[in-house]
Amino acid sequence: MSSPPSIASASQKRQKTARAPLREAKAALYREHILAAAEAIFAEQGVDATKMQDIAREVGISLGTLYQSFAGKGELHRAILISRSQQMVETVTQRGVQVLVKPTGVEPILWLIGVQVQFLLDHRDYLRIQLQQGFAWYHATSWPSAEEERLWKQGLEQMRGIFAWGQAQKWFVPGDGTDLAQLMMALQQARLMHWVSAGMVEDAAPVIARIQTDFVRQFCRPSVALTLLSEDGSQLSARALASIAALNG
Repeated sequence: MSSPPSIASASQKRQKTARAPLREAKAALYREHILAAAEAIFAEQGVDATKMQDIAREVGISLGTLYQSFAGKGELHRAILISRSQQMVETVTQRGVQVLVKPTGVEPILWLIGVQVQFLLDHRDYLRIQLQQGFAWYHATSWPSAEEERLWKQGLEQMRGIFAWGQAQKWFVPGDGTDLAQLMMALQQARLMHWVSAGMVEDAAPVIARIQTDFVRQFCRPSVALTLLSEDGSQLSARALASIAALNG
């Protein structure tokens, strides 16, 4: 005996509802697969030289299927940058929550800078795409989309707060916190551009240490810098490096 129409309809509805999360999960995985493949191709070939056919071929799907997920190369490019930028902001915010609220010294701030730079070095394709765009990280008008600008402003505000706190403790030189944060971004961009141009073969630790040293020399008061730098001022002291390393645990 067949089920009454109302019962059959309710059963089908429940099955459809139960399958919805699975479909959404599959769609999310599918999207991540496309983004990962496109990120690698954009980094290697450059965005301008890449065709949507290249990405579809790498993913193993038809061009039509790719266009069902992304309207074009520009949308795909923006999706990669926004996704990675969100991940970076979340990583820094989650790992450095205490430092962002109330740093206890300069070493924790240097450690947090290391967390951010390590993310960029670990995601070198994302870093290469960022640098390929050729605009200055420190300037708000450089970011092509509203979401990218929002994420940039969030990171800028975090660093502005750190500078304000450090200035109140007399760790950092006087100056507008926003200007100092933007200068820090410019210094990081220059260092990372050099690393990429040199083939990305150098280990992360010395790259991070140089960026941390730049920060101390540029922004710390001389009396504070003396406690953190080597005798000749060319690098962080062994004591400072040990203090920063201890925070990784």
